[in-house]
Amino acid sequence: MAEKLHPCCDPNSPSPIWEGTSTAEKQHGKRVLLHLTEGHSIYFLNAQLLADSFATHLNCDVIMPDQFRGQERVPISQPPHFPEGKEAVLPPSEGADYVPPPYPKSQTEEEWEEWKKSHGPPAIDPILETIVQYIRKTYGEDVKIAGVGYCFGGRFIIRLLGSGVIDVGVVNHPSFYTLDEVAKVGSGKKLAIYAAETDDIHTPEIRRATEDVLTKAGATWMSTVFSATTHGFSVRGDLSIKMVRLAKERAFRGAVEWFKDWL
Repeated sequence: MAEKLHPCCDPNSPSPIWEGTSTAEKQHGKRVLLHLTEGHSIYFLNAQLLADSFATHLNCDVIMPDQFRGQERVPISQPPHFPEGKEAVLPPSEGADYVPPPYPKSQTEEEWEEWKKSHGPPAIDPILETIVQYIRKTYGEDVKIAGVGYCFGGRFIIRLLGSGVIDVGVVNHPSFYTLDEVAKVGSGKKLAIYAAETDDIHTPEIRRATEDVLTKAGATWMSTVFSATTHGFSVRGDLSIKMVRLAKERAFRGAVEWFKDWL
């Protein structure tokens, strides 16, 4: 019998849907926020609401690409189609509604590991390079780009900081990054980390080692841990639980303040 899949990005794990309607509108400017989601992807309503909120509070455009190329961790009613040799044809927003759990079939541990391997840097980096090129072409070479990442997306915010593509970033309960990637986030780079108290992916040991590496590298950083929270709280937290709701709200406000201070 296959082992139960880890709750991180497991489509059958609790994923409360927050109240609200996604209604982001484009606002051209010289500042752009690159929003990289967790495995539930851009089709998860909570991610859309977060993107809208950042656009409103920062008064800038938010680019939230589908770095998974339609291979998300949750079913969507009308997945994007990628004709061979052509650009992605994305469905209209009303055709990509999030389907809440439970689902009829969950991945095994082996399938989950294979999914992670197929969405590592060799697959994701070229997608993000294309997105960054689009941003610079659209907004101008002098555009200021910041990045926010959740879980899976957090690793790639760290990588973008390390490669010099962005100078300011925020990661929430990031996962699967390496300390070698963190070591490249050096002087002049700003990184804020919002972590869960209980997280067997972004463990206390990994978080503390990350803080040590950032200090040695000369980065400007801050790290905040919220009690009574688990992995995913800032995007899939149960808002009926006061401590979780407060942690989610403070992580969001903290990110907004970080970007206002440094972007």
